[in-house]
Order: sequence, then C-alpha cells, then structure tokens
Amino acid sequence: MRIPPHIIDEVRLKSDIVDVVGEYVKLRHTSRNYLGLCPFHKEKTPSFNVNPERGIFKCFGCGKAGNVITFVEEHLHMGFVDAVKFLAQRAGIEIPEERREDPTGEYARRDNALRALREAAEYFQNHLASSDGAPARSFYTRRGFSEQTIADFRLGAAPASWDATMNHLLERGFAIEHLIDAGLVITREDGKTYDRFRGRAMFTIADDAGRVVGFSARTLTDEPGQPKYVNSPQTIVFEKSRLLYGLNRAKRPISQQRTAVLVEGQADVITLHQAGITTAVASSGTALTPDQLRILRKHADVIILVFDSDEAGQKAITRGIELGLAAGYDVKCVALPKGQDPDSLVRDQGARALQDLIVAAPSWLQFQTERFRSLGLLDDAAQQAKAVRVMLEWISQVPDGLRHPFLLRELSEAFRLNEQFLAAELQRLGSASQTHAPRYASQVVDRTATPEPGVPQPPREILEPRTTAVMLPPERELIRIALATEHGLALILNEAGVTERSFWSESGRKIFRSIVVAEEEHGSAADHVIHDPSLTTDERRELADVLFAHATPSNVWKTFDVDVPDVDLIRIVRDALVKIEIHKTHQEIDRLTRAIDSTPDVDERKQFVYDITQQIQRRETMRRILETDAKDFSWQRGDQQS
Repeated sequence: MRIPPHIIDEVRLKSDIVDVVGEYVKLRHTSRNYLGLCPFHKEKTPSFNVNPERGIFKCFGCGKAGNVITFVEEHLHMGFVDAVKFLAQRAGIEIPEERREDPTGEYARRDNALRALREAAEYFQNHLASSDGAPARSFYTRRGFSEQTIADFRLGAAPASWDATMNHLLERGFAIEHLIDAGLVITREDGKTYDRFRGRAMFTIADDAGRVVGFSARTLTDEPGQPKYVNSPQTIVFEKSRLLYGLNRAKRPISQQRTAVLVEGQADVITLHQAGITTAVASSGTALTPDQLRILRKHADVIILVFDSDEAGQKAITRGIELGLAAGYDVKCVALPKGQDPDSLVRDQGARALQDLIVAAPSWLQFQTERFRSLGLLDDAAQQAKAVRVMLEWISQVPDGLRHPFLLRELSEAFRLNEQFLAAELQRLGSASQTHAPRYASQVVDRTATPEPGVPQPPREILEPRTTAVMLPPERELIRIALATEHGLALILNEAGVTERSFWSESGRKIFRSIVVAEEEHGSAADHVIHDPSLTTDERRELADVLFAHATPSNVWKTFDVDVPDVDLIRIVRDALVKIEIHKTHQEIDRLTRAIDSTPDVDERKQFVYDITQQIQRRETMRRILETDAKDFSWQRGDQQS
C-alpha cells in the first residue's frame, strides 16, 4: 500500500511541529525558534531547536534534523508510512490508501504471508493458554519467564498434530499458497502438505517494525534424532541474515543509550529483557551478518558482545569483533564464567551479576589479547607476531581513520611494541588506501591471504563505511544559495549554467533536481523540497541543516555599529563549482593511480601515467580559475561539453 502524495502534504501541513515535538520535549519560545533538551542524546544545555516557520527541527549537539514526519520516524522508531499514519490519525485525516502497481503479484503475496503469520502467532498463543499447552507452559516456567514476558514476546505453543495449524488457517480463509509463502507448511514430493511446527514451544520472530515474519520452534521432548530448534525457512518476508531478534522492542533503549548488547539466542534476549537489560538483541538462526550490523548501526555506536563461554561462543565473539570494527562500532566483549551462557548466568546468579559484567566490559583488544594468551598463542615471538598481525588487520578495517592512532597505542601497550613500528606495519597492510578513500563511496575488500593456523582470521567482506555527509561542502553551498537567497536559483541556473551534472554526489544531483521541480510546480522550492518523499532521511536531514542555518542568523552584528558588506553570490557560486571540479579530478587521479598498481601491461601503465598527467594539469587549470573574473563561466560550458 502507498499513501498518495497530496495526503502526505496535508498531514505535514496540519501537523504543527511545535505541538508534536512538544508532546515529547519541553520547549520554551525564543525570538524565532523553540528550544529544548534534545530527545536523541543526553545533554544538560538545550541545543534542540524547532523552527515553526519552516516546519523543521535541528539539534546543534548531535546533528539530528528534519521535519515533523522525520521527528516521528526518529523518536518513535517508525517507518515513513507508519509515521504518516500516526500523524494522520492525530490530525483526524483519513488516508485513502492506493494499491501499488503489482503486475507480478509480489506485494499481494507478501501481504497474505504477513497476515497468515500474524494469525498463526495468535493461534499459537491461544494454544499455549489451553490445556494442551501445558508442556510448553512448563518449559517457559522452568526458564523463569513471567506471564507478562510471555505476552510481551508473543510466546506460544504449536499443537502436536500434523495439520492442526494448517486447517485452522485454511478455515480462516487463507489459501495453501499463502501458508507456503509464510513458511508455515511443508509440501512433500507426493504433493501432500503438513505443518512445519508440531508439538513445540514457539518463539515468535518479528521485524524491527513489530510485524511477525517467522518462528523459532524449540523441542519439548528428548527424543533422539529430533533437532533442538526448527526455524522458519527463508521466505518472501523472512530474511534471517537481515533480522535481529528483539530489535522491535530494544531499538528505543538502544537509540537512547547508543549501545546494543548482542547475544546468541532468543531465550538469552528474553531473559535479559526481563532482567532489565532492554538493549539486548540476537541474530536469529544464523551467525552474525554484515547486514544485521548495518541495520543496527542507525541505533547504536557501541556493541557489547555477550556470547556463550564455550568454543563456539568464543568463535562467534571473534566474528563479532571483526564485523563490528569494520562497520564502525566501538566493540566491547564480556567474558562469561566457564560453562555459562547469558540466560543461565541470570537464572543462577541474578541479573546484577550480568549487569556488572556488561558495565565492566573490556575493549575488544583487551579481551582478544587475554583470549590469545589463554589459548597459548602468545607463548613465543612467532605466535605473538601472528596475533599482532591479526589485530592490525582488524584495525585496518575500522573506517574512521582518526581512531587508528588510539587503537595502535592500545595495541603497543598490550604487547610493549613501538607505536611507530606498528603504524608502519598498518600502512604496509594497506590501511592507507582505505583511510584516504572518499567517505562518500562504498568499499568492499576481498582479502585472500593464506590463513594463519590456530589464529582467528579477519573477514573477507568489509562493510560500507558509515556515511557522515550526503554532499560535498561546495555542493551544500550551491543548495544553500538556491534555497535561501533571493533569486539564488535563477542566478545558479541562468548566469552560472548549473545543471545536475555540475554536482559530484548522487544526493547533490537528486536534491538539485527536487529544487528545480519544486520551483516550477509551486513557485517556492524552500517550502516543498524539505518534504520531498523521494529524498532519503539523510538527504532531508542535510537540507534541514542548510535551511535551519539560514533561518537562524547571528544577532552578534546588531551589537556593533558597522556596515556589513554585501555577499558576492556570483563569486561564491563560481568558487563552489570550481571546487567540485577539483574534487572530481582528485577522484580520477586516485582511480588511475590504483589502476596502475593492478595493471601488469607496460603500455597500459604508460597510458595511465599520461592520463594522470592530464588530470593534474586540469586540476591546476581549475585552481587558476579561482583568480579570474567571477562572472566568467565559459570554462563551465566547455567542461560540460567535454
């Protein structure tokens, strides 16, 4: 389903941002804005501003910004559609939803599968409350789950029957195809269909929006040959490598603390939440994946790995360290007592025992050094060198190069090695090319080094670095002039001849295109482009930054009896365009330089050298343009033609 654009506009216009934000933040009125303590990070001095004129908010502490819909998305942890529905209900607006074009029928299949899963979850919950649900109730009681916890996590029980669940859903109007798409039934080679889950305790799996997408079924008997868990298969609505169990309940406390506790199983998550550790999540039926960490990244900056103390759990921690560092997290690890897992520790020693371990969790480097030592991998110089090399590989994957010196210092102290030596070794491993790569581009590195025996190896896939901006600074300057200065867009289009191709980043091109369309359709781009649903949350946030800076000019000049000179807009536009072109040449030089290193053919290398020389000459030509007449844009037209 999709919401018509004119309804989205009506919802936004009728949802006073001061009233909406004021329900969650105590605001006081200043000269032009409303000010309060930011709900997205802890602060003592108010830096959260709401501008009713533009209908936007901006925190100058943590950088969060956007419009009223963005606020609901971020603060209430909703998707865009759910946020619009929430505000529509609040404003008394009825949403006549339109059906998306669905030529393949995929959307209808997904909707039917989700409905079947929701109905199945209710059926399993009702069965748990019946007399036949006694074995599952006894199991949950032994695990220490309260009635409230059972209800909160929608725990249930599957009937010990081959077709009870299937028949119930068929009676409710579902077709057998819906149940197959939902992963609730299995079809044999002879065409007969039966229930996938039978006579088991049912753990309901929801996505981060709270929709039921699958189940994990735990055996209640000790029959030989029976798997301990039977999980939902990969379906059109359940992709286990992209889902974290418990995130729908944990995302708000995680966002508030910017910290997530990662455990291995569903029972661990439930036990920890019941014990008050509400930031716990787990991978669901799979080892931790890059996609799961990428999804979690918008909520957390720190991950604390709390896995079982057995060898499998320790290997899982190693993988968590590797992937977590590559994803940009600050990674910490908890060493559980031997023979314990998070669930058993809480049940045996109480929640405080685990809480204390989490609070005192050492850094990944301290943890892994102690683990290497306990495994006897630090008994001689050769083994120590292997361990240090592994840790340097992990450090090289950290996308924020500013963290590298601090991590190197910690590593040098742990092994009593010279920092400069470690820095040189890190550079030799190829970190320099990663550190200086453009933060706007995705990187995937495939390491094919021969594995070191006995030492955990770094992952083969490295995540995309976290994007900290969607546009270059000179692109922001062009957008600012187009939106926030009188006749600015006309100057950019007519005098400077700016087009989408003038921008380097995809986001810059999208935003500029949105501005031009909004100006043509509404005659006022600033009031419409910030609410363009085709822009991403990050793009709308950056636009809010630009508009908010313009909406709150400094009052300092009012205290001085001086004349402020007029701003030379045409020069600012020219300089911004030149700087974008210089950036493009830098990127091309970097690309060609990397190509030389991977090209054995002598003639090709000579061609690359020639191309690099041409790009360097072009860069110097562009720099000289900064010293010429600001009104001369002939170079811009010539450059676009080439």
